[in-house]
Order: sequence, then structure tokens, then C-alpha cells
Amino acid sequence: MMINKRLIGTVKESKKYIAGNVISQWISLAANISLMGAIAKMLQNLYEGTAGEGPFVLTAVVAVIAVAVRFLCAIVSSRMSYLSSKEVKKTLRQMIYRKLLKLGSSYHEQIKTSEVVQVAVEGVEQLETYFGSYLPQFFYAMLAPLTLFAVLSVVNFPSALVLLVCVPLIPVTIIMIQRWAKKLLAKYWSQYTALGDTFLENLQGLTTTKIYQADEFKHKEMNEQSEHFRKITMKVLTMQLNSITIMDLIAYGGAALGVILAVLQFRNGKVDLFGCVMIVLLAADFFLPMRLLGSFFHIAMNGMAASDKIFRLLDLPEP
Repeated sequence: MMINKRLIGTVKESKKYIAGNVISQWISLAANISLMGAIAKMLQNLYEGTAGEGPFVLTAVVAVIAVAVRFLCAIVSSRMSYLSSKEVKKTLRQMIYRKLLKLGSSYHEQIKTSEVVQVAVEGVEQLETYFGSYLPQFFYAMLAPLTLFAVLSVVNFPSALVLLVCVPLIPVTIIMIQRWAKKLLAKYWSQYTALGDTFLENLQGLTTTKIYQADEFKHKEMNEQSEHFRKITMKVLTMQLNSITIMDLIAYGGAALGVILAVLQFRNGKVDLFGCVMIVLLAADFFLPMRLLGSFFHIAMNGMAASDKIFRLLDLPEP
């Protein structure tokens, strides 16, 4: 889903940074699980009336260590994201510039100048976010629910299973939206390129249009194209907002379902307070990585559309 092998193969150096990003996020998750476990154990001791000074001290120590680990992991993850984005920008822009040098001054016979500028600037920027945010989150979103299921299945298998089963509903939603989004973003990029090309053409011929008093006509023409672009942009934003709303409903609804089931299991005596609190505290973590992936999905869609434009430029026949 949204994985372009040619694109990833083109920027091979970014793979190690993506892996480092995923590992740092997984370590942060492990620290959070340890912290929630310590809190749940302390509450269990309080409930049973066996809490002494030891559990409080232990919980405080675990909390300090977990917060420190998560802080360091956040820094490492951010650094890996930056290095990955930097590598993408350097590699792709070098390839684009070298291709333009090989094509020579006649490049405009095969591709529009406005499209070249958009590909080299905005297209590469979209792919920076694709490599720096989407790809690491894609792999972490697969790893996190499995890790949590492995931990919570020992505590209470039915609740953990329900949470795990609800997680794939988010990528299913993404796949359904993807079919519509591809067509919409193709129209968006076409309109964007056409508007940029018209603006550049009008700017280059400004003196001529003034001489022939055609500037008012060109002004109206630009306004009409701008309005078309505004409408397609609003459609893209509406699509993104609707998909985010659906993913929020699935994420928080699934977490609530897991919490309700855990409470029912505790009421029926099938799980102790420790297990119930663990599930309540970690239920949202099942869905948050996949939910964040859903947010990055729209960036990935723009990145895929941009990569098509970039490879179209790189595949042009050279003289």
C-alpha cells in the first residue's frame, strides 16, 4: 500500500534512516508499556491493600526512566526523519538537474517549464515527507499492534484479540479512499501544472498583451483557471477531512470497545485489576500508530503523484 519499489530503490541511502526511525519508535513503545505496567501494578497493590513504600518508589523510578527513554527516542526519531528527507532532496534534485543538462536547452520541447519547476521544488518536498514520515510510520504501524497484542494477550486474550481485529479496519478505509484519491490528485496536479504554465506564458508575453490591449482578456482567463484550481483544491481537502473523520471513528470506537470488554471481563472475575488497567491504558496505543499513518496517507498520495511526474521527466529520451 503506497510503496513504490522504484522510488525506494532510487534513494537507497534512506533505508537505514527509515529503519532507525522505526526502531526508535518501537523502543519508545516498549518504554511506555513498562510505565503503564508499573502504574497498573501499583493500583493493584492499592486495591488489595498491600501497597507499601516499595511499589511507589519502583513506579517513580520506572516513570523517570521511561520518560527519559521516550524523550531520547523522540530526538532520535526526529533526527532520522531529517536525515532521510535530506538524502531524498539531495539525490532526486541532483538526478533532475543532471537530466536537464543532458536534455539541453531543447528540454521544453518534451516537457513544460512550469512542470519542471513544480517537480524539482514541490514534488521533491512532497517526497521528503513521504520518506521522512510516511514510510517509517507505515512499518511502525504494522509492528506496534503486534507488540501490544503479544503483551496484552497474556493479560487477557479476548480483549487483546478484539483490539487487534479492529486495527485493520483503518488500512481498509485507506485502501477504499485511495481509489478515489488517485483520480482526484491526478486532476489536481494537472490543473496545478496548467495554471503554472499559463501564468509563466502570460508573464513572458506581458509586453505583447499590453501592446494589443489583450491584458484584460488574459486577466479573466487567469481568474477562471484560478477558480478551477481552487475548486479542485477544495475537493482534495474535503476528501482528506472526510477520511480523517472516518479513521477517528474507527480508532476511538475500537479503543472504547476494548476498554468496555476489559471492564466486563474484570466484573466477571476473568481478569484482575492489573490486567484491566493495563488494557484501559494501552487500548488507544493499538490504534494511534495506524491513525497517524492515515494522516500521512494524504501526504503519501501527493508523493506518489509527484514521483510519477519525476520519473516521467527522468525517463525522457536524451538527444
